[in-house]
Amino acid sequence: MNRTQLANESWEALFRAQVALNEVFASDEVWIEVTQVEYDVLYTLSKAPTGMSMAELNRGILMTQGGLSKLVARLERRGLLQRTPDPHDRRATCLVLTEQGRAIQRRVGLRHGVSVAATMTRILDDQQMDQLRELGTHIVEALHAAPVARA
Repeated sequence: MNRTQLANESWEALFRAQVALNEVFASDEVWIEVTQVEYDVLYTLSKAPTGMSMAELNRGILMTQGGLSKLVARLERRGLLQRTPDPHDRRATCLVLTEQGRAIQRRVGLRHGVSVAATMTRILDDQQMDQLRELGTHIVEALHAAPVARA
């Protein structure tokens, strides 16, 4: 197998694994209070206690800007997040979790974490999980350090 084939098969294996895991997690009963996508927004915002801009959130969420804007508006109407003035740019706002949003993120996150651990430890041993974590971290860091030029 040449390097191009190996690269493509590696990417496909990674993609198929992500799809398979998402199918398992999507069927979990943890998504009663929020959907998986809503949780993704709450989780991402929970990592930024002082908030983040819509652009920053968009970089961390896998959806279109228009779709994310609608989702953020829905979460804001539900009282799970709020917009606050950006201390560094008076023209901009930051998205911040409300206490209710933080509480839901924690509750759902705990249940989801149990589900993730049960699934991952059933299909991988500790060494494989460690390798997967290292590979995933390496891919993200390498792409952030030097984005791939498009042909």
